[in-house]
Amino acid sequence: MQKFLKFNHFGLAVQNSLKSQQFLVSLGYKLYKDVIDSNQNVNAVLMQHQIHPDIEIISKINYEDVTPIDNILKHNSSATYHICYECSDFESLKEDFKEEKVLFKQVVNKMYSPLFEKDVSFHITDSVGLVEIIHT
Repeated sequence: MQKFLKFNHFGLAVQNSLKSQQFLVSLGYKLYKDVIDSNQNVNAVLMQHQIHPDIEIISKINYEDVTPIDNILKHNSSATYHICYECSDFESLKEDFKEEKVLFKQVVNKMYSPLFEKDVSFHITDSVGLVEIIHT
């Protein structure tokens, strides 16, 4: 399983993207990329640091939009939303999870991500919560 996965980032769902960006900048992070993801009705900002993991800040474009982060933001102004890995052989990864009896259920179909300029999909697990896969 590990041979197919490479850590990419943590996803942070927030109500106030600018506040989160300012906090991360105070820790030495720099804004790498900022895009509108119309597939999910969110603004996605990738923050990078020389030694710490990348963090994707996800916020709603418009308050009334329906988004994947709605349930998290009902009770929190910010929360860790997902962990993301790049995957070079998705079919083999699914087989490995199945053989190891690890829950890996797709909850969002594969779609194009303007932030990573690649297809991504989302999966719920029984070990690390929500996982985003960047299909490489």
